[in-house]
This record gives sequence, structure tokens and C-alpha cells, in this order.
Amino acid sequence: MTATISVCLCTYKRPQLLDTLSSLQAQRLPPGVAMEISIADNDAQGSAKALVDRFRRSVTFKVLYEVQPEKNISCARNTTVKNASGDWLAFIDDDEIAEPDWLASLLACAQAHDADVVLGAVQIHYPPQTPEWILEGDYFRKFTPPTGTVMNVGSTCNALVNRRVLPDPEAPFDIRFGITGGGDTQFFNRMHRSGAKIVACREARVSETVEENRLNRDYLMRKATRIGETYAVIFFSALPLPARVWHCTRAAAQAAVAGSLALVCGPLSARRSFRYLMKMRANWGKVRFFINTPPVEIYK
Repeated sequence: MTATISVCLCTYKRPQLLDTLSSLQAQRLPPGVAMEISIADNDAQGSAKALVDRFRRSVTFKVLYEVQPEKNISCARNTTVKNASGDWLAFIDDDEIAEPDWLASLLACAQAHDADVVLGAVQIHYPPQTPEWILEGDYFRKFTPPTGTVMNVGSTCNALVNRRVLPDPEAPFDIRFGITGGGDTQFFNRMHRSGAKIVACREARVSETVEENRLNRDYLMRKATRIGETYAVIFFSALPLPARVWHCTRAAAQAAVAGSLALVCGPLSARRSFRYLMKMRANWGKVRFFINTPPVEIYK
């Protein structure tokens, strides 16, 4: 087939960016498939420009770069899409390393399953100083269903999207999620609700090393709360009042049950107890949405 894949990449003061770009340079593309990279620097000072300029001089494909001064991950993602020209848009984070056949595997899966969107796998690595309790619980692990599984949500950390199914051709990401996070979840769900076919692909792999400042209880609890809030925004916002009341009551009850189980499991299994605490916070996040509490701001 003949196609162009635009790799959409947002960055913000990440020293790992060069490693990500180098892994993209090493991609083994199928015959007839071309690649370009569309970068949005969310640092108003343009701190990545010099690095990107050096990288651009070392490659033969197009590398687009624009500073998005407003600190908002959704605005940055929209900038990458706006500047991209490809038939397919691939998304990767600026702290990830793509395997050499990453793009080829995503595209092959899209063809094999007649899919509009493909979600790849992320392998998590932990730095040497990671606390033992995090290693034992593996709380940052990202599960990918078997290849071909149909999905209704996803993440931009590893994805391929056919341009024709974008919810908006130039600004598909909702800027209301720009500080809280969760905008990519809503992005994929909007495409699903519009009829796009989204499938998983375990063969399309990237790897990521968890940042040190996230290796703590507070970050995990805040993220769990935000996940619950995002879930409620996406799936409950349009419901009539009686249904919203029912879901709020249900989430509150589930939070109470999870909290109780965390207490019971505490003396027996710290790992299981903490997982119940995360479930409690996720359900509490849903309740926070219903009672109109200001959302957790992950990207602030």
C-alpha cells in the first residue's frame, strides 16, 4: 500500500526526547509507506528546538516543529494534528522508545482487522531507586488485550488513527481536559461512538521508564481519582438526572466497600490493600464529578 504516517509527538522539557526521536528514525517501514514527525513543544520557551533542529538535519524525512505556549496537553496534541499531513496519525509519548517494527505492526494490524484505530502495547520499566512496594504491586503496568480485541477507549501513548475518523480534522482533543488529563480517553471514545473500529495490537510495542517523581503514593492516588473523574465525565455527563443519581449512589457505595476491603486486607497483604485503596479513590473520583468538585489537575 501507499501511505504517509504522521507521528504526532508532544514534548515538555523531557531529556528523553532524543531517545524517542532516535527510535523513530530506526523504524522499518513497509514498501510504499512514508513517515513524517509532527512535534508540539508545550514549553513556551521552546526548549526542545535546538535538539529537534539537530535531529532534523540527520534524517531524510520531514520533521515539523511548533511551540504551543499555552500549557495544555490537549492544545499541544491539537497542534501536532493540525500540522500533520499523513493519511494515518501515530501517537507516542516523549518518554517512550518505539521498537523498530512499531509503525509497521500498527499498520499491519489496521489492515488485518479493517480497523480505523489501533492501540499498541506499552512495556513499563522502573528506575533503580523504585520503592520495593511499587515493584511488588506493579501499579504502573499497562494491560493490552489480545490483538484484534475491539475497544471503546484508548490512550495516545501508543496508537494509530486513520485521519478520516477524527472527531475534528484540526482540533480533535477537548481542551477542557488539558490540565486534568483524560482528554485522550475522551478522544478515542468519541471516535468509537461515531462508529470507528478500534482494536488492540500486542505486537506494536513501545517501552517507557516511569519518572521518579511519580513513584509515590500521592501520585498514584491522585491519578486514580482523576481516572474516576474522567470516566464519569465521558460516560455519565449526558444521562438524565435519575440515572446520574443512581450512578453517584453506586459509586459512593463501591468506594465504601473498597475502602473497607483495604482495611481488612491491610494486615494480610499490603499490595492487595493498596489496590483496594486505588479502587476506592477511582470511585470517589466519580462521586466528585457528580457533586461538581474541581477536578484533579495532573498536568498542572
